[in-house]
Amino acid sequence: MYDIIETNLSFDYMNKIIEKTKALRLGLIGGWAAYLYVNLNYKRAFGTDYIKSRDIDFFVRSDDVYDFQKIIKKLGFEKIAYNFRYELIYDRENKIKISRNQAKKKPIYDLVYVFLDLFSESDIEGVWYLELLKNSKIHSVNDKPVLDIDSLLELKSFSLFEREKLHKENKDAADIYALLFYSDHEYRQTKLINKAIKKLFQDGNYAIL
Repeated sequence: MYDIIETNLSFDYMNKIIEKTKALRLGLIGGWAAYLYVNLNYKRAFGTDYIKSRDIDFFVRSDDVYDFQKIIKKLGFEKIAYNFRYELIYDRENKIKISRNQAKKKPIYDLVYVFLDLFSESDIEGVWYLELLKNSKIHSVNDKPVLDIDSLLELKSFSLFEREKLHKENKDAADIYALLFYSDHEYRQTKLINKAIKKLFQDGNYAIL
């Protein structure tokens, strides 16, 4: 679904961030969270890894947001147009991080963008506020902090009905399906999750089914 250079780079920086933020209260959400929940069982079933993610999404408790922002800035991430989004630009040919000014001198096909979206349970500067996160919990999955599966499925189900781009909707559909069938973690059924499940199996537009 995505360029392997993009996903490998995203995976590397996800791990770097986790390593440098062990003292903070945070957890992965989005595609990488789904990957960590399901990859072991998915690989046993199909002999290959589950779909990797291009973007990195973190839920950070509001009291730790400022420290988190300082850490990702040191790693090379810069805030862009969206209040909650940060980017790192990578030179595909030379395999190095580059600045925005350097990127302007490069052809677009030679650039790899790593996007990081930051979410929190409070409406503060530099994050995407989600009320659902107020009651969420963080679990350790493969020694990495990940949003609890109930909250993750709620977020994925919400996104399934909100996405404007089909490839992102397909990724949400794939993640929901994988979390339902390839995760060892039990989940709590809600109206929204059941609505998403109904869409998956009645729509007929998803290649995963």
